[in-house]
Amino acid sequence: MTAPDFRDSPLGSPGQLAHEISPEIEQAILQLVVDGFERWQLGGFKRFGDHEDHYTVRLVACMSEIRRERNMALVPRYQYVEASDEMLQGREDPAHAPRIDMVIARDSFAEDAYLSIECKRLALDDLARRYVVDGLDKFVRGYYGAEAQTGAMVGYVISGTADALLMRINARVEEAPRMGSSHTLVPADPIGWLDNVFSSNHARFAPLQAIRITHLLFDMREVGPSP
Repeated sequence: MTAPDFRDSPLGSPGQLAHEISPEIEQAILQLVVDGFERWQLGGFKRFGDHEDHYTVRLVACMSEIRRERNMALVPRYQYVEASDEMLQGREDPAHAPRIDMVIARDSFAEDAYLSIECKRLALDDLARRYVVDGLDKFVRGYYGAEAQTGAMVGYVISGTADALLMRINARVEEAPRMGSSHTLVPADPIGWLDNVFSSNHARFAPLQAIRITHLLFDMREVGPSP
């Protein structure tokens, strides 16, 4: 199967795409994430350790394999640094640049046209709080995706059911200073075989535009410790 090539898409410049990614491209990106996880799973979840970075680098590697096999234009990247214009012009310290867990670019020529994806381990304990405070809130306050209208999060579920986790996450969202009940996660359409897909919409303070985040929760409860 060969995925659509978006390089000739009439969506405009890479800068415009970074602000307003099309539903077609967004869906292709999210499907690649789901397919990448399935490949990692079928390979026995080979990884160096059990930190979320150990998971994410393997997920990106599996997506990259699929991308090459299918001759896809999409380009997954691990730990992407989003330097501001001030940093690029030498007026601000790049040590403070946001580092997102992964991005998937439209193609290798449109380096500013990508979907930002933050990844967190997820359980019913403090990890649910961190999913919101150290993950979702960074999109809401514009630390990630400041110029974007869409983004995504991956939750590596190590304990708890999807329903219980959804309740725990939403409780944290409702009490978060920049969020509240209008920012809670709601069920979204499945992506391929993945049923645990959710969506949240977030109004942001000006000059930031509102952003929609897609949440992909992958079940890793039966995965043993890394070798």
